[in-house]
Amino acid sequence: MYKGLLCVPPLRLSLSGGDAELSDIIFSASMIVRNEEKFLEGCLESIKDVVDEIVIVDTGSTDATKEIAARYGARVFDFPWTGDFAAARNHALDHCRGDWILYIDADERLRPVGREEVRRVLSDMSNAAYTVRFHPIGGYTAYKEYRIFRNDPRIRFYSVIHETIFPSIEEYMEEEGLGVGECNFAIDHTGYDGELTHKHERNLPLLRAQVERDPGRMYLRWQLGVAQKGLGDLEGAERTWMEAIEISRAKESVTHDDSHAYYEMICLINERDEDPSELLDEALSLFPDNYLLIWTKAMTLSRSRKFREAVPVFEKLVSVDPDTLTDGPLSYNTAIFRELSYEPLADCLFHLGRHGESLKYYTLASERCPDNEEYLIKRRFLSAIAGK
Repeated sequence: MYKGLLCVPPLRLSLSGGDAELSDIIFSASMIVRNEEKFLEGCLESIKDVVDEIVIVDTGSTDATKEIAARYGARVFDFPWTGDFAAARNHALDHCRGDWILYIDADERLRPVGREEVRRVLSDMSNAAYTVRFHPIGGYTAYKEYRIFRNDPRIRFYSVIHETIFPSIEEYMEEEGLGVGECNFAIDHTGYDGELTHKHERNLPLLRAQVERDPGRMYLRWQLGVAQKGLGDLEGAERTWMEAIEISRAKESVTHDDSHAYYEMICLINERDEDPSELLDEALSLFPDNYLLIWTKAMTLSRSRKFREAVPVFEKLVSVDPDTLTDGPLSYNTAIFRELSYEPLADCLFHLGRHGESLKYYTLASERCPDNEEYLIKRRFLSAIAGK
């Protein structure tokens, strides 16, 4: 239906010279782009030595995106934008020739990994896909993302926005009796900077339409509320999140995606200076391992002067190493395991008369935030009490 624009002859990027035979193409990178000249080169530089071909679908660039792609030997195909992210991604998948596919975006970077290590991982034929460690933004923990999967027409994206590949991977696994592997590859996302109003305006109608098509997907309802709130429609956001919570309450079982609406509503209740404890306890009964909910519980107890109850909750948080945490599909601000818990924990311990332990955590807090005078003053005060 769409005419492909082949920028340069396809080649195996790692060969010393000459065009690649089709049999040489094991690992394809798949991307969709539009006006990505700011980010694209960094992405292509990060993958050029580990993939055998780069397939790029361009949905209407007017900058130097295509020229940059050509310099890296990418196969570029035009695909007029239809308002459907999955359709564009699937068009790229249709042109991939490798046995395996890496899907990646222009504002992402694959961390250095040896080509031989990639080949070793992909030689395991017992898996349908692999998760990688995905770092969504600086200062947040990594989480697992399905980014590498078999090149099979049964594995395709769905959803016009916040498109996902997982359901088709799951079906493929069941049909073929294959598993999912975890690899130590990591991807960094670099593109959350900037003003979000335009993004919310673009996403809002797409989200509303997709929620109608897929009313049970809680991630979409959460994102719809985020877009509404971002555009100033707080009542609409609250209505959207409460509808999501009611749907979750009626389920026999819930997933991580159900937790987002709960957390957003708890934040709204806090912003109104009301007590979120009832909804928070309900959320924790459903998602007991959600560290953001755990931190919110600890803060609620501390602010209610329930210091003795708050201490073990904070201690659970500070025992976590956020640098190695990979908690399924969730990512957390690393500060909730460090300074955002050190200071309130120190305060709780101080009120309980446990001054030595309080000093320990004020010291940790001041080391994390050396410009915070309050932490430094409290640290000096406790040091004086302890005679240090």
